[in-house]
Amino acid sequence: MKIKIATAVMGALLMLSSAAPAAELPFPIGEELVYSITWIGIPMASATVTSRMTEFEGREVLALRMEARTYAFFEHIFRVEDVYETLVDPVTFLPIQYEQNLKERDYRNHEITTFDYTELKAHFRQVEGKKRKIYDIKPDSRDIISFMFFMRSVQLQENTKSQYQVMTDEKLYELVLTTHGLKSIDLPHYERDVPSLEMQPRAMFDGLFVRKGKATVWVSRDPRHLMTLARLSTPFGRVSITLHEVNGPGDDFWITEKKDRDEDEKE
Repeated sequence: MKIKIATAVMGALLMLSSAAPAAELPFPIGEELVYSITWIGIPMASATVTSRMTEFEGREVLALRMEARTYAFFEHIFRVEDVYETLVDPVTFLPIQYEQNLKERDYRNHEITTFDYTELKAHFRQVEGKKRKIYDIKPDSRDIISFMFFMRSVQLQENTKSQYQVMTDEKLYELVLTTHGLKSIDLPHYERDVPSLEMQPRAMFDGLFVRKGKATVWVSRDPRHLMTLARLSTPFGRVSITLHEVNGPGDDFWITEKKDRDEDEKE
């Protein structure tokens, strides 16, 4: 059985015009988002999404990272240790380099893609393999991680449809995003329900829809625009991704209104 946990996570997190400079980012640098993942109701993994500043080739860049890992008791069924990281220009908010290192049971894949917006080319290579590829990009093409953070600056409205271009699996996809109404999402580690916009994504490649299961995603309506919940239908059953907690800087309810850990344990 191959569930592709991290792939499902990334597909969901995708839902989250010109880019804003770092000073206007809709999230604080140093933020940590922790998600819990269940399969047919069984807790199986967690995903952690972080942002930080770092140096790359002599300049300061924004590092956006996601790590997905199965819980210890689930590893005998399907073990996952996946890492995705994008280095982003903090002024243009366009990606410089995207890297993913996947370890899923016996499957291994470590790859790096660099972006050249002068020539409008993406350069893909396998770190431990021979595969190399150069393909065309557009001035606003983004990988899935930088796109996830970029979308947090977009105020989506109810009952609308929009389209974006996203790079993944060495290809450029057109992501069609249809929004619906609002729903209050009950997060187990927060005191209040969180009003969230419901949306459904569909990906197109070369004009044809890519059908890999149905996904529904809810994004909070507060200034952070966080994915609070995602439900994905897969051939192996439903996968749910729930926001567990938000850590790092800030004084909004995400930081100040988390339930006491001792209280959580009693429940």
